Amino acid sequence: MREFKDIKVAVAGTGYVGLSIATLLSQHHHVTAVDVIPEKVEKLNNKISPIQDDYIEKYLAEKNLNLTATLDGVTAYKDADYVVIAAPTNYDPQKNFFDTHHIEDVIDLVLSVNPEATMVIKSTIPVGYCRSLYVKYALKFLTDPALKGKKFNLLFSPEFLRESKALYDNLYPSRIIVGYPKILPADRNKKWDEENAAITAIGNPEAEEKAKTFASLLLEGAIGPSKDSHDAAANSSLFTLHSSLDKGIPCLLMGMTEAEAVKLIAYAADQLRSHPDDYLQSTPVAAEKRAKPLPLHIRSWVDLEIGKRSRVPSSVMPSARKPGTKLESAELLARLR
Repeated sequence: MREFKDIKVAVAGTGYVGLSIATLLSQHHHVTAVDVIPEKVEKLNNKISPIQDDYIEKYLAEKNLNLTATLDGVTAYKDADYVVIAAPTNYDPQKNFFDTHHIEDVIDLVLSVNPEATMVIKSTIPVGYCRSLYVKYALKFLTDPALKGKKFNLLFSPEFLRESKALYDNLYPSRIIVGYPKILPADRNKKWDEENAAITAIGNPEAEEKAKTFASLLLEGAIGPSKDSHDAAANSSLFTLHSSLDKGIPCLLMGMTEAEAVKLIAYAADQLRSHPDDYLQSTPVAAEKRAKPLPLHIRSWVDLEIGKRSRVPSSVMPSARKPGTKLESAELLARLR
């Protein structure tokens, strides 16, 4: 991989997630945005945003971004150190199923032209999906002559963005999380044994370092180029919620399944905060409990703990906590009583 300052990035997908990441990173690095819609590519190359986002529109018009758009994924991925996958994953509530084939189409293409690239999934996916990909691709890596001796470089980084404010939320992130493959205790879940074997066989021993580098890219885009950005990512394992708030941007490295779960829990918490009674109606809770409105003290707690860090639109805005202030456990307990 190139030196940090020379890293090249390709972004698959130019929806609000992909385009905000492409804009963020192109402040300091060469970024190629890939899409299948010619009109979107043409607009981007003319510095016109194909989506409604005030900050993206402003940055495209006024900033000297190193950003190009293309329909040619092969060329874009062939020269990239990192490929950010922000492909759509439409959810079918009737089948309780995410359609992830667009993600795997990008992975297949990247492996065919540049297996050394590190792929980072930004799309919304079910918990356990990334580890299942290691199992799926293990046989391919072990049998395909073109992949002999190569490693499967796949990470996951959940997004916490609002539509129409996606770039703003990347510039001033509530937190940065990057997940990488970890060996999990198979005695707790037999399925993990197969996944662990696949990760051991084709996973990159330097996956954590690659995760730190990607976190550094996000930090650099958010706070500007700084000699401390690598140090901040390197010390992320020491971050706690309160200490990282004091530092300005929480940065956490964790297992891929943990990162997937964080995204799911954050979404559920936002739904609970925004539409608590409606959300409880959609969950398998006893009927007599569903019929009752969510208690006020629980609403208050969710507002306080999730509200200021939320990046999902809500009609319920917390007012009892100032940005950046600490909510100590004693105070929290007092509020819940």
